[in-house]
Amino acid sequence: MILTKVYANVKDIPHLHDYHVETALVKSDDLLKSILRVTSDHGHDYGIRLEDETQGLENGAAFIIGDHELLVLEAIPDEVMIITPKDIDEMGKTAHMLGNLHKPIQVKDGQITMLYDEVVKKTLDQEGASYVVEKRQLDEPMKYANLVAHSHHHHHG
Repeated sequence: MILTKVYANVKDIPHLHDYHVETALVKSDDLLKSILRVTSDHGHDYGIRLEDETQGLENGAAFIIGDHELLVLEAIPDEVMIITPKDIDEMGKTAHMLGNLHKPIQVKDGQITMLYDEVVKKTLDQEGASYVVEKRQLDEPMKYANLVAHSHHHHHG
């Protein structure tokens, strides 16, 4: 079965108990894809090919697969680093370092969250920066900073 349209997010569906729900575990970066193949906890295979690529997938995206039947995508928790800079100077230095390493991040409430990375860990340790490592279920995938004015040229291998 090919699914082309997200019905809703599971947390926004009233009377969810009226539905038979199958769950498919996906990696958080799979949520960036518009074409995906998943296997549900019931052993059924589904293809996802979003008609509207601007729609995007997120943790909890639900697809109608039958009469009162849903397939729900659940992001597998990722090992992430949550960096808490002590001031704006440290935030700037950390953001610059992560930008140079081309790491996708989320910035929210004065914290930088990113997937665990050994190089970043060593750098933060050298700088004495404050961070924690934990497993966390991401509601949306990490994104690369989209800096339109970013125009230096170098080759990516």
